[in-house]
Amino acid sequence: MTILKIYQNFFLRNLIVNLIVYLIILACVYDEIKDVDLERHNWTYIFSKVGIGYFPSIVWVTCFNVFIITPFLFKKKFKTFFTLFVIYWTTFYFFMSWLFPIVGLGALKTLQILSLIINGIFFYFIHIVITKKMIQTDKDIMNYKSELSFLKQQLNPHFLLNAMNNLYGESLTEPDKLPDRILNLSDMLRYQIEATKKDYVLVAEEIDFVKKYIEYYTFRNERLNVTQNYAGDFNNIDIPPLFFLPLVENAVKFSGETAEPFILLDLKVKSRHLSFTLKNNYLESGSRLSGTGIGIENLKRRLEVYGLKHELNCKREKNAFSVKLNIWDLPIVA
Repeated sequence: MTILKIYQNFFLRNLIVNLIVYLIILACVYDEIKDVDLERHNWTYIFSKVGIGYFPSIVWVTCFNVFIITPFLFKKKFKTFFTLFVIYWTTFYFFMSWLFPIVGLGALKTLQILSLIINGIFFYFIHIVITKKMIQTDKDIMNYKSELSFLKQQLNPHFLLNAMNNLYGESLTEPDKLPDRILNLSDMLRYQIEATKKDYVLVAEEIDFVKKYIEYYTFRNERLNVTQNYAGDFNNIDIPPLFFLPLVENAVKFSGETAEPFILLDLKVKSRHLSFTLKNNYLESGSRLSGTGIGIENLKRRLEVYGLKHELNCKREKNAFSVKLNIWDLPIVA
């Protein structure tokens, strides 16, 4: 297991950090207790005695970090934060003053307790910075992978050859539609290049892209029957770029093999909750395509990287494949 994976594991990370801090405290107080306690008690007693003083302290520090710093300081509710700060640590001071004599640790040493508090909070801020850097790096990697995947498909010589042939054929039969087809293809490529440079885009922009993508493929395959339903306010909610593309790609690709290809797409936004459903038919046997599942796995990974609260379900029925995705608490446009 690499260092990065260990750090990402909540249990292992806290176990290692607390063990290191515990040993440091033990080393610091060794000189004070060795002359007295070591003569009367063994090392097991000393380890447990220091632990009785340390672990209540780290619990208080952890609760402060999670329940006061995160919801108040990070959200810039400074008045509430400083009020709770004073109340919380005053209570902590009197609690430790009461606890230490009871467990035989003597009078409270203010400097040591303050040091523990400061270090505990400092470690938490360091952890937040590291975590944010890791999340941002994962986002960048996923965006680059999405961009690369899309570019590979769109700039594939076979794709461009088909696109040019289709445009050439339409220039002969329906020349009036040709400018719109060219703009459609150009808009898709432009949006893909610009969107993948961002962490989030408007849901409305993603919908426009999906519509253009479907329009392009219905132009290429006139048999493809696509029913689209969109409902809600899409102009105030953000979502990662090219989020629906892997699902729509698969639907277009696999339904295209059938005699009567169809796609049913339903997207609803209510408050910060997004519901996306996609259903398409496919060949149960005789397909020339192999389902690798890469598109679904890519989407699952992006959901994890962005930390989105979600529910994703895939279901195979007779000659039909459906995907249902629910996302809660999407970010709102600032």
